[in-house]
Amino acid sequence: MNRLRLFCTSLLLLLTVTVLSGCKESRQRQTSEDSRPALNQNGSGPARSSEFTYSARITQLPQDAREVRVWLPVPQSDDNQEITQVEINVPYRYTTHTEHIYGNRMAFFELHEDIPQEIPFELKFRVTRYEDRKEIDLEFPTEKAGQFLQPSRLGAIIPEVEEIATRIRDTRKDPLSQMYEAYSYVLGNMEYKKEGTGWGRGDTRWACSARYGNCSDYHALFIALAQALGVPATFEIGFPLPQDKKEGSIGGYHCWAHFYLGEKGWVPVDVSEGDKNPDKREYFFGAHDANRVKFTTGRDIWLVPRQKGEPLNFFIYPYVEVDGITHEEMELKFSFKNL
Repeated sequence: MNRLRLFCTSLLLLLTVTVLSGCKESRQRQTSEDSRPALNQNGSGPARSSEFTYSARITQLPQDAREVRVWLPVPQSDDNQEITQVEINVPYRYTTHTEHIYGNRMAFFELHEDIPQEIPFELKFRVTRYEDRKEIDLEFPTEKAGQFLQPSRLGAIIPEVEEIATRIRDTRKDPLSQMYEAYSYVLGNMEYKKEGTGWGRGDTRWACSARYGNCSDYHALFIALAQALGVPATFEIGFPLPQDKKEGSIGGYHCWAHFYLGEKGWVPVDVSEGDKNPDKREYFFGAHDANRVKFTTGRDIWLVPRQKGEPLNFFIYPYVEVDGITHEEMELKFSFKNL
C-alpha cells in the first residue's frame, strides 16, 4: 500500500513538472513571437515602404552647345531592399546600362541638336527597405572581396591612416576587434558638421586634418582604416528616409559602409549615424536601419557609356557633360511618402 502511494505521488509530481515545463515553454515562445518588432506608423520598424521621387532640372546650358550627355543613377533591388514600379520620365529617348565593376545601374540620354537651355527629368519608384543586421555575403561574391582592399583616390591610405592602423593592430589581434577599434577611433576623432569648404568629398586627408565633415568623410576614414588593416570595405550611397516623418522633402544624400570578414561575410556599419545617435552607437556597428534607400556602390565610378571626364568620386546626383566638359548647373529635389 505504501509502495502504491509512493508510486502515485511520484507520478503526480512528474506530471506536474511536465505540465509546468510545457506552460513555461509555451509562454517563452509566445513572448518571443510578441517581441518581434512590427513596422511602425513612422517606418521605424525592421522594414519600411515608401514612394520616392527624384526630380532634376539641368540649367544654364550654353546656347552654342553641340552635345549634351546625361547619366542618372537608378536604384535596384538587393538583399536589403526591393525596388518596384520604376518610372524614368525624360523628354528624350534614353537607354539603361549597368557598369561591370560594382554593378551600378544608370539611365543615359544625349542630345546633338535643338539643345534647350534647361532639361527637366524625374525618377519615381517604390522601395521596401529592410533592416540589415545580417552578417551574410551581400551582392559581392567572396572572390571579389579583394577588390575592396583598393582605396579610392580621395579615400587614400595616407601615412596618418597607416599609423592609426598600426596602433590598432598592436592592441587588437582579431579582425572583428580591430574593426570595432577603427569604428571607435572615427567616432572619437570626428565631429559631424558642415562648415566652410573641404568637407563632403570623402577625403581622408581632410578627415585626418580638419576632423569634421559629413557621412562621406566619416566613412572615407573608416574604410581607409579597414583597408590598411587588410579588411575589404565598401562604400554605399543613397538617401535617408526621415524616421520621424511619413512624407516630405529630403535635403541630400546619405552614405554608409560594409566591411568583409571571411567567417562572417559583409558586416554593415554606419559611423556617422552612430555619432549623431550616441544611444545607438553599438547598434550601428553591425546594422543599418530601414530608414534609407541605396542608389549606388563604390567610388571612382566609370559610367556607361564612359564619360570623357574623370571617374566620379561617387554617383548619386546626375552627371552631365556639355561638349565633353562637366556641367554642374542643376536644380535637385528629393521627396518621399510612406506607403
